[in-house]
Amino acid sequence: MRTYDDAPMLTRVAVLAYHSSPLAEPGSGDAGGMTVYVRQLAEAHERMGIYTDIFTRATGPGGAIVSLSDKVRVISIQAGPARALPKEQLPEYLEDFAIGVRAFSTMQRVTYDVVHSHYWQSGIAGASLARALGVPLVHSQHTLGRVKNTFLAPGDAPESQARLDGEHRLIDEADVLIASTDEEWSQLSCLYGAPHDRIKTIHPGVDHHVFHPGDRLQARAELGVSPDDAVMLYVGRIQPLKGLDLAVRAAYEVLPALDRDLTFLMVGGASGSSGERELDRIVKLIESLGLRDHVRLVGSEPHRRLPTYYRAADVLTVCSHSESFGLAAIEASACGTPVIATAVGGLSYIVRDGRSGFLLNERDPVAFASRLKTLLSDQTLWREFSLSASGAASLFSWDVTASTFVELYECLARDLAPEACTC
Repeated sequence: MRTYDDAPMLTRVAVLAYHSSPLAEPGSGDAGGMTVYVRQLAEAHERMGIYTDIFTRATGPGGAIVSLSDKVRVISIQAGPARALPKEQLPEYLEDFAIGVRAFSTMQRVTYDVVHSHYWQSGIAGASLARALGVPLVHSQHTLGRVKNTFLAPGDAPESQARLDGEHRLIDEADVLIASTDEEWSQLSCLYGAPHDRIKTIHPGVDHHVFHPGDRLQARAELGVSPDDAVMLYVGRIQPLKGLDLAVRAAYEVLPALDRDLTFLMVGGASGSSGERELDRIVKLIESLGLRDHVRLVGSEPHRRLPTYYRAADVLTVCSHSESFGLAAIEASACGTPVIATAVGGLSYIVRDGRSGFLLNERDPVAFASRLKTLLSDQTLWREFSLSASGAASLFSWDVTASTFVELYECLARDLAPEACTC
């Protein structure tokens, strides 16, 4: 770490993304909002002159270093079998992963100013690594097992006791816990007993150079969607937690009430074995409701392609049973696309209910369809919501998020007590 006038300046961050490689496209496998978060934060830090090494578990033969840019690298560490594994099997290789990261640091003669871990499994490895390197540990949960179990989707398996125990362990071992919203701050405090002065709320951001309003007709032409259709959109992994059946049933309810045809674009792939079962269930539901000609299962798409989908859509639907923040909702809003969502997690920070979209407190397809009809049948109201959506999204920026993290990292690096850095 460089020092000018006794003020430490951050130079390099070790980021742990153990279970999900940032090289994977969001919406496929275990790659989702966390993948976007890790990459966007690293890119924003690069603009501030900071180097980031992102460590992930190798799922292929041989270690590899992939440079995403001049100051951002993804380093795959051998830990366990060199293939994709079910998330439940991954904890047994955490110590191997931490040892591999330490070995890389030693062999490459690279030092880090802070370790930032993402998701509980990375956090367990991060606690060991941070102690060995003598640097602070900042941890982002992204999702919380106790919250997911409280709002479990029907038929979905509860989070394991191993995860709950691991999350509680991190409450004691991380220097600072990151919450994306005030609600997550309260969950960490009330459900896990985390000390208030070791939790800091830092909102995620959005890249406004990529996600911004554009030509709807051109976007639809690129996707082969009729310019006259009402277009619903879903973006994310397909898994029970996401509650896609609610959006499908709402599409069925609203279709007869519209004076134009309806297209529902679903962008994202199945996540794990439960995701495969959920995808099969959703396909059967679409068939049973006679919606085959109205629903397009797109599969996962490169993140850079998502603005085209957001711009083509009249509305983004988010029907999650729980949601830590909701990056798809903020990206859609930045593109001027209103959002209709269940009122869970961080979505209330993004969607201005009744102004930029709608939030529903009940999982009722008829109520959801009523909100859809309101937006899809009134172009004047839609334009007002579109302007409000892009305005709401303008409050979020990865550069602001990155600056806040740097302030936190540098405060911790000055060997101050964590509570002095969370105010």
